[in-house]
Amino acid sequence: MDPEYADFLLHADGWSAILQDIDLFGTADFDTDAYAEAEELVRVIEDEVEIERGEGFTRLIPIGASRTDIDILVMPCASDLKRPAPVIWLAGGEIERYRTFSDFFRGMIAENNAEADSLA
Repeated sequence: MDPEYADFLLHADGWSAILQDIDLFGTADFDTDAYAEAEELVRVIEDEVEIERGEGFTRLIPIGASRTDIDILVMPCASDLKRPAPVIWLAGGEIERYRTFSDFFRGMIAENNAEADSLA
């Protein structure tokens, strides 16, 4: 598991509605129907679209998903446990790619701030 995501799980252990209806999974979510559905959606998307993982990365694991739509957040597993992994936002195909979990988290803060500004 990516070290930044593992550290996030130790401190926050998930985050409901990190962006609108997209939740980041916590450790309690890994054995739920929502997580199983996210894994199935990843398999379906991988059958339809080629998703670049990068050298040394294997399968995609879901780290978050929308409660009402097809948005899913994934990270490729690395054979080197200390190696940072990108966060990939999928919704039928690749929507956005963040170089690291920290970049993703900062991106979600920026998205939420932009939404709040547009409502003001």
